Amino acid sequence: MKCVKCGSNLTIDDKFCSYCGSANVYAVQHRKDMLHFREDYYQTKRNVIERSGRKVSRIAKGTIIAGLVVLCFFILLASANAYRISDWVKRAELKKDTNIHKNNLDKLEADRDFFGLASYYQINELYLSDDLREYETIANLSYYYLFIYDYTHQVLNSEKYPYMSTEDLTEYIGDYIKMCYDGFEFDEYRQEQYSETHMAAIQDLRDELETFIHVYLKVPKEDIEKFQQLSAGKIQLVIERSLDDAENEY
Repeated sequence: MKCVKCGSNLTIDDKFCSYCGSANVYAVQHRKDMLHFREDYYQTKRNVIERSGRKVSRIAKGTIIAGLVVLCFFILLASANAYRISDWVKRAELKKDTNIHKNNLDKLEADRDFFGLASYYQINELYLSDDLREYETIANLSYYYLFIYDYTHQVLNSEKYPYMSTEDLTEYIGDYIKMCYDGFEFDEYRQEQYSETHMAAIQDLRDELETFIHVYLKVPKEDIEKFQQLSAGKIQLVIERSLDDAENEY
């Protein structure tokens, strides 16, 4: 074929004339034809796939869904079994080390190391052991006290904890103080948790907690004496009022 402008020889693959630089109109048309034929080919292929696919799509979808259901069932079953096995192994370990844990808990309780007792009980998951159930109340009370201490620290150092509002913190403190006072009361259904030894520790924890509330949250002692009868919300209000009064004094 010839260039329409200068007459030089061209091939179908030449986009431009090598002599004058003019576009090869034959190559342009050839590419258009090839694109058209290619599009026709792919469209025909899609139509064939769609027609054949319709015949098996329902079976395929049903098979896939059924397979997914079975797979999910086995995954859930495996997860549940794994949890039960892990739980059983942990309980067996606790059973074997019961005396060790008893001695450690007794020492922490005797030393009145309430934060240490709370941490030891939680970290070692001793709540899973029926043999250590008698320590549950003093451990829980110690844990609540630890939260009260932590949230109070955040209230008094609000510039370091800007992501928590004072209102939220005092709400949490009120909730945990209420939980403590509920635990202070003797529970006839859990007599082993209120033995003479545990009751003495519980009383000391109560005294320490009330001193902490008076010193750091500025709550008057006469108001603290009423906490046993108050709701968590009212305890929060007492704390907020006490903090405001203390701040206004300065």
